Amino acid sequence: MITMYAWPSTADGPDALPMVHFTTDQQSAGEVTPEGVPVWLFDTAIREGGWCRFTDFDGWSVPATEWRALYRREEDLLAVSGPGSCEGWYEGNLGADAEWVAAAAAQQSVVLLAAPVQHPSLYSYAVEAGAAFALLVPLLVV
Repeated sequence: MITMYAWPSTADGPDALPMVHFTTDQQSAGEVTPEGVPVWLFDTAIREGGWCRFTDFDGWSVPATEWRALYRREEDLLAVSGPGSCEGWYEGNLGADAEWVAAAAAQQSVVLLAAPVQHPSLYSYAVEAGAAFALLVPLLVV
């Protein structure tokens, strides 16, 4: 079983967007490219799920209509699901602070971030390497 972790963050500015970074301890399922480079565990799901490279703002800034997210304040529970192999992408506690919840309620959308890194503090390195992905998903906050 693969455990996925989620960390909330909020972009700065008057129209702050709530974001969630996703990662796992296990980064590869043992598959390698012909050059011997390990294939990221979520490579297929990212391609099938409509994710865009983080640097392609025009690509991921349009809501992904095949995705849905629900955040329940009382339980601090986030549930995210997408098409194909992304069905049931994540369900669990988020640890969201009041700023994140306020931004989520105001925007009714969330930016999902994923990269083959083990902690969100390493996401910028994945962006530089062209291996970071994003998706804007409609969010219902209850």
